[in-house]
Amino acid sequence: MTPARAALLASATVLPGLAALHAAPVVSTFGPLRNTALPRLAGQGRPDHVALTFDDGPDHLSTSRFLRLLEARGIHATFFLLGSMLLRSRGLAKEVAAAGHELAVHGWHHRPLLLRGPRATRDDIARARDAAADVTGRPPARSSGLRTG
Repeated sequence: MTPARAALLASATVLPGLAALHAAPVVSTFGPLRNTALPRLAGQGRPDHVALTFDDGPDHLSTSRFLRLLEARGIHATFFLLGSMLLRSRGLAKEVAAAGHELAVHGWHHRPLLLRGPRATRDDIARARDAAADVTGRPPARSSGLRTG
């Protein structure tokens, strides 16, 4: 077998596997697959625990209201921040962190990951993660698709 043919054969088997790996998070958007593959994400966790998440903020219209309501009830939540929103509302992001809520990031603009390459996705999420750490003084606990810490 020629080196060119071997490379073609290898790419024909490796590339589909890499594409499937990159697309794997999409399983969370399909109910039956999510329930089977990711039961905790489907709300099948501990019966004494409820997870509240607020996405795509901090939002100058709603985040302060949510913070007041949560504080009045002694409840903590996870706030998934967008880097672009975070820079517009630095004070709100600091309030979320100061109130003891978990910080997480969805990326800079929360674009569909399947439409982006792995490097662009990683760079987007890392940029938001770094901005959250700079603004709030602590790194986010979670990032969509990236390990933190």
